Amino acid sequence: MAEKKQIGIFSFSCDEGCSIYLIEIFNEKLVPWLEKVDLRYFLSVRDKSEFDHLDVALVEGVISTEKELKEIKEIREKTDILIAMGSCAITSQPSGQRNNFNEEQTNEIKDHLEKYHYLPKTLAVKEAVKIDDEVMGCPIDEKTFIETFEKYL
Repeated sequence: MAEKKQIGIFSFSCDEGCSIYLIEIFNEKLVPWLEKVDLRYFLSVRDKSEFDHLDVALVEGVISTEKELKEIKEIREKTDILIAMGSCAITSQPSGQRNNFNEEQTNEIKDHLEKYHYLPKTLAVKEAVKIDDEVMGCPIDEKTFIETFEKYL
């Protein structure tokens, strides 16, 4: 039997709609996938998640803080294939709406941005690190996700 692929699923700043939808996809596909994957990291369904290396990382959301930027860079270093999933991870929208704020709106939230170490603008995952593939949608398209994910299994 082939060695199972080490998989991690990560959510950054977003509504986590892609992860929620991914759980729905798992209702149909997880049993056959379990023969091929070891789900090492997915805080939505596991309370203890550790990894040193991942074959595939699925990432949703925008990178909005210094801490998140550090985390996505660490994930990238430990991952062979990184797939951006959802519109936020690919385009930074809609979760990165503050990128479109005018000066007055930005000044209204300036104290919060500084207090919580927000980046000057939110970043799509692919602006922060190299991605290997992407699945567009808000939330992700089921058929496209399955096709994309399965080609790496």
